[in-house]
Formats: sequence, C-alpha cells, structure tokens
Amino acid sequence: MRGFASYGVVVVGHGSRREEANEDVRHAARQIRARAGLSLVEPAFLEIVRPTIDEAFTRCVESGATHVIVHPYFLSPGRHARGDIPVEVRSAASRHVGVTYQLTEPLAAHRLVIEASIERIRETASLSDGGDGTNQTQLTKVYLIGAGPGDPDLLTVKALELLRQADVIVYDYLVNPDLLLHSRHDAERLDVGKVGGGRQTPQPEINELLIGRVRAGKIVVRLKGGDPFLFGRGGEEAQALKAAGIPFEIVPGISSALAVPAYAGIPLTHRGVSSSVAVLTGARAGDGRFTEDLRRCDVLNIADLAEREGLRAPAVIVVGEVVRLRDELKWFEQTLTSSANSVALTKEISELVLQH
Repeated sequence: MRGFASYGVVVVGHGSRREEANEDVRHAARQIRARAGLSLVEPAFLEIVRPTIDEAFTRCVESGATHVIVHPYFLSPGRHARGDIPVEVRSAASRHVGVTYQLTEPLAAHRLVIEASIERIRETASLSDGGDGTNQTQLTKVYLIGAGPGDPDLLTVKALELLRQADVIVYDYLVNPDLLLHSRHDAERLDVGKVGGGRQTPQPEINELLIGRVRAGKIVVRLKGGDPFLFGRGGEEAQALKAAGIPFEIVPGISSALAVPAYAGIPLTHRGVSSSVAVLTGARAGDGRFTEDLRRCDVLNIADLAEREGLRAPAVIVVGEVVRLRDELKWFEQTLTSSANSVALTKEISELVLQH
C-alpha cells in the first residue's frame, strides 16, 4: 500500500468483558499494520474497554495522519456499523481541522470471509474423519516454547501465535498466568510445574502426557519459563518425543539469565571488560539444593548472604567486572514509581560482587 504514509487506520471492535475477545481486535490491528505496510494502525472499542474511537482517531492524527480510515472489525452491518460508529467517527473528526476520514463497509458476508469460513469447515471435517486416511498425528505436533522471563510483553510473536492455536497447553510453575489469557477458551490447560521442596510432576509423566495428547490429534504447546533449552529440560522432552516418533518444534524464549542483567543495567559482554559468558545453575537435579561448587565460589559468603536476604528460586546472581557498569547503566529502577521488590539484584549483593 505505497503512498499511504499519511493514512491512519482505526480497527474497531465491540469491546468485551472477556479479555481474549479484546485481544483478538488488538491482534487484528497488529496484523493489518504488519501485512499492509501501514505504520499508523490503532485498535478501538465501542464500549467497556479503551481506547475509544475518539482516542484511537486522535492517536493517528497526532502521529501524522491526515486521512483516517475506520474499519469495523467483524461487527454486523446493523446498528453498530451503520449507526454508532459513524456518529462517533464524525464527532472525533470534528475536533481535527483538515483531517478527512472514510468508513469501510463491514466484512459481513464478504466473499473472502465466506471462502475462509469454508476452508475452516473443511479443515475441521478433515481432522474429525482422518481426511484421506492419513494418520491424524501427522497433522499435529508439540511446540516446545520459551515463555520468557515473566513479563508478558517479552513473549515472542511466534509463541503468541501458537498459544492462540493450541488445543492443549502444558505449562510450568514459572510461566506468567497472564499468558494463558491468549489461549482459546476451549483449550485444555495443564499445570505441571515443579516447585522446589513442594509438589512435583515427574518428568516421565510429563513426557507421556505430551505424547498422549498429540496422538489424540491435538496441537500441543509445552510452555516453559525462559528458554526451553537453557536449564529447562527441553532437550529431555525433545528426546522423548523423537523416540516416540512425534514431530516437534523448538520456539526459543528470552532467558532470565539474559533478561535480568539487562534490566539491572549489567551488559554481560562489554568490549575491554568481558568477552565471554558462562551460565551456571545453582541447583542440582533431584533435590534442587545448592551445589557445593557454588557455595565455594570466589565470592566469599554469597550463599550465606542469599539465605539471610531470603533469596529463593528463581534468582539470578551476576559475577564479574561488568557489574561495575550497573551504576551507570541501571535504567529499570529509574522507571519504577513504586515496589522496590522489582529490583533485579539487591544492593547488598551488588556491593559484595563489586568487592571481589
């Protein structure tokens, strides 16, 4: 859509008390922006949630749009598309002199919508009867996905898309529950998290669960905190799937080993200071206790300090000269208006690391 640099688009949904419905509208706006090559695309809602049509229209204008196209997203061509939306758009446009606007026709029974509907019907029929006789497991697989370090905004785009498609989501203790809001309302959600010193789901049981669900014709997402191949036992699960003849795919995630130092203002590599990174685990397989190697590391008494400060998993400790850059580069704490608990590393541990 070349030549549309001065155009803004407002994608209007109804607005719902169910967040997944609202997220669908936001997702549509993001997809339109990416696939149409438009930089000014804003979601809006008729009621319940924000932004309103007026707010989204204003955002487009403030970002440089001189012409705004308003698109009702799967709203019926009745009261909303023909009545409410034109009234609100007219009101919004009246506050911006020189800005013009248009409203698209509602999708309703658009030819492409009908074709997409027919495609979905055929896909569903194929899944239910085996289609041409092929084994159903060929249509499904297990996705071993890294959920990132906790902040939902740090989830990858691909992971988000797969969450929305999954029939079954098998997730860990460290996964932010808000991520599950992106799943289908009818998706099966299974918590198999392991808590040190608490409840445990044996790894063989998790492996069998993944294999069983995909053999039942399900699209399975295995959601793990951080990255599945960094202290996530993703390799073990991939081996079990491979041995069972189950197709799988790895979707990397942002590990806390990288994200926490970044949020603390500590570059793990820095020219003239650090040219390599070693990531060590402080717990051993089985009982999850600290290893003696960590207790005897060069930073004296760090294990005692961690215990005294009440640090518990998950926690990240950075050792090295790069920690000295923290005072200059710490940015996240300066954005906080409250909650000192959000600081990635305690001041006392940072000072101790600096001394050694």
